Amino acid sequence: MTSTPSQIILAQVLETKKENASSSPMIDKRFFWKLFRSYTPGFQITRENQEIIYSIFRYFLQLPDFNEYGVIKNKAGLNKGLLVYGDYGVGKSTLFDAIHTIGKAIFKHSGSTQLWFPRISSIDMLTRYYEAQRDSTSNFKLEDYYRGKLYLDDLGKEDKAYNREEIIGKLLFERHRRSLRTYVTTNDNPSAIAARYGNHIGDRLPEMFNIIKWEGKSWRE
Repeated sequence: MTSTPSQIILAQVLETKKENASSSPMIDKRFFWKLFRSYTPGFQITRENQEIIYSIFRYFLQLPDFNEYGVIKNKAGLNKGLLVYGDYGVGKSTLFDAIHTIGKAIFKHSGSTQLWFPRISSIDMLTRYYEAQRDSTSNFKLEDYYRGKLYLDDLGKEDKAYNREEIIGKLLFERHRRSLRTYVTTNDNPSAIAARYGNHIGDRLPEMFNIIKWEGKSWRE
């Protein structure tokens, strides 16, 4: 069976780790870049978005200078999660999906979780929540998302559960309380998030996240 370019690059990354074991992150930026370009050759990095994208890359690579471009306006920290908000179609979800794919591949080959995180959209989570209420055999439990890392896409697009309960707000509150690293992409700004889920969530956003505003032309046009 012939290896794909992505598999070859991944093998190089892991071999380099074996030869250069140290206290530095497992994946350095040169190999990450090769993996990213191999897995997502069509992703567009432009003058308009490059500082945001490179800052996010550096964050996941755990580089101390990850906010060199100053795109994070609140107090930046590698121990926090990421909240990336802004215009429709600029590439927020696509970028996180790419990082998720790379992290999954590395995890399968080496067991490293540096770039690995589970993902779910807020709409899908609410759908699963409804299904669990109707189906006693469902294995969905909201509490299962109260541990580990998590990427939550399309925050704010979901309805209230039964038009009264903010399931996602409850999830965010619990994850903050437990100091869990959370990654969020959304079209809603922090003020809109606070208005939707309450000030008890809005006030915690700067503590919980490195907050990045991503504007630009939609890829969907």
